[in-house]
Amino acid sequence: MEKNKLHAFRNFIIPRRFNYEVEDIEKSLKDLSDILFAKIVLSEDRDIKEIHIITKNSSNPKRITRDIESFLLAKYNIQVDYRKISIAQVKDKEIKDELMKEEESESSLRLKFSDIKVGVIGNQFEVCVKLESNGKIYEGKVSGKNWDENQEYLVAKAALEGISSYLEGSIFFQVDEIKKIELDSKEILIISINLIDSKRKENLVGSTVIKDDLNKAVVKAILKATNRRVLVTKIK
Repeated sequence: MEKNKLHAFRNFIIPRRFNYEVEDIEKSLKDLSDILFAKIVLSEDRDIKEIHIITKNSSNPKRITRDIESFLLAKYNIQVDYRKISIAQVKDKEIKDELMKEEESESSLRLKFSDIKVGVIGNQFEVCVKLESNGKIYEGKVSGKNWDENQEYLVAKAALEGISSYLEGSIFFQVDEIKKIELDSKEILIISINLIDSKRKENLVGSTVIKDDLNKAVVKAILKATNRRVLVTKIK
């Protein structure tokens, strides 16, 4: 290969690592048609490990995947394997059904929402979340600075404390991101969390329709993100 051609070829090779802010890329991805939510998970060497996408049910997953690949390559010079892109779709019918009733059938091992109590003492916002499984109650209590955006995170942390109690401390959770989006005139809450055990770190995403109680919606989105994974852990 000629020297100038070899130089051009090397310049075309896309670096494994990148120096962009992940939040900026996620925000850009959400500007693509039909994408409601985007979350990028990086490996320790800053390679893209996973891309989680939520779209409407009417969207074509293959087209969305191709759009993401092309967009990342064209704008950021990042090449990503399509197998790292995970697409979940929100069905309009499911949203309407959820507005009318909660899921009817639940495993006896699966955690369910029981109660939530919040209060303000001085400049502290206190939360107590109660979860129920098979007739037993598991509580999570946290407190922190009382300002609007922090309240949602404290509720999420309390819910995760309740789940940790249920699992007897075998898994640790972190609240990663909380977002609200509009879908067919309904407000949807999406929560991204990190599950950490002795072997790995795993990103989980859950969503629910916001009805009359935002705090309750936060707990339910947490449960939707974790229940399947928690059930597997509990059975083991």
